[in-house]
Amino acid sequence: MVLIDDELLLIENSKKYLTAFLLDSGEFFPFAMIMDNKGIVYPLEHEVKEEYPSSSSLIDLYERTFNNEIRESASEYKLGILCIDVFINEMIDGNSTKRSAVEIRLIGMTYIKKVVLFYNITENNEVIFQELVGWD
Repeated sequence: MVLIDDELLLIENSKKYLTAFLLDSGEFFPFAMIMDNKGIVYPLEHEVKEEYPSSSSLIDLYERTFNNEIRESASEYKLGILCIDVFINEMIDGNSTKRSAVEIRLIGMTYIKKVVLFYNITENNEVIFQELVGWD
């Protein structure tokens, strides 16, 4: 899978937030950002009526927002990113293990791309981003 410059820029911008969330609590609720037609990136704020919304309700809210702001209207926005904290099961030397990762959904006017960004939090309390892998 090939990522365009705007997608890579959104991923890089999201790493600042990912690092802060992961260092603060070791995990995070789904969050989103949106890019306008000038290439300026904004965190996507949401209006949630629940005090502690579920991850699935936030994902649904962000996807509906992207659909309204990017896909259905001739708006000022061209690209969105949705970041979800996940674990990926892998087989290493015959043993199943879970790796920490961020599922990244890139939402454009006519497409959705999914990638996984693996990460590790070190003993020195640093977030190390590892490989970025395309995902169907």
